[in-house]
Amino acid sequence: MNLGALIGFVLGVALLFFAAYASAASAGVGLGGLVDIVSFLIVVGGAMAATMIAFPMKEFLGAMGGFTAPFKTQGFTMKDVVQDYVNLAEYARKGELAKALEETPEHMPFRLSSIKRGMQMIVDGMSKDDIREIMENIEQYRAIREIKNANAMAKIGEYAPSFGMIGTLFGLIFMLGGMAVPPAPGEDPVAKLTSSMAVALVTTLYGAMFAFFIFMPFSDYMKYINEEKKVESAIHLEGLSLLFDKTHPMLVREKLNAFLASQDRLKDEE
Repeated sequence: MNLGALIGFVLGVALLFFAAYASAASAGVGLGGLVDIVSFLIVVGGAMAATMIAFPMKEFLGAMGGFTAPFKTQGFTMKDVVQDYVNLAEYARKGELAKALEETPEHMPFRLSSIKRGMQMIVDGMSKDDIREIMENIEQYRAIREIKNANAMAKIGEYAPSFGMIGTLFGLIFMLGGMAVPPAPGEDPVAKLTSSMAVALVTTLYGAMFAFFIFMPFSDYMKYINEEKKVESAIHLEGLSLLFDKTHPMLVREKLNAFLASQDRLKDEE
């Protein structure tokens, strides 16, 4: 569980709820005025429908998968990846990489598919240049696919405020049309008007809230993860090249440490 994302989300919800509660209390009304299913459907449904027009279904479904991304952890760190390559370097020097394919790393609950794929290519006798070319192509098109998903999520966020405005215009149109209808006996026409105006503005609120608290931040996180994977991919390219050359584990450690922040680098005793 990504604790930072969870804290941020819960804190944001709490702050918005407190602000809404305080505003409602000062106005002497209930929070029920902020709940409107039609407004929700116009904003969220409309923004998603427009995004399905703008992007192929594959990218749209990939964006939907991003809703859980901020709350997950990968289960490993870049330091773990470097440690795995350092350990594998000893197998490579002994010509036992095939044996290591079946083992679980000491510092991770599973061996990354990129490492296993590269190890298998080395074991199968592929050339160093071919391995690098294949791994570079895999990374290049992975990054392209994932940035498309992130862009689709961002597009939902871009559309949401516009659909919020559309919903508000719907409300204003019907509100103004209703002004021509004589009020029922005993009904305050001013109260009716202001109540209708409040309902119309709820859709604008939904558009801004969903865009800037849900869709845009989730898109930004997907882009952040994409950049992190580029660093991981660079480690894989260098690490597999070092395994191919049967480089000494100490040299593997020092070369791969260059990809890590100083506080995360492997030390002599590790």
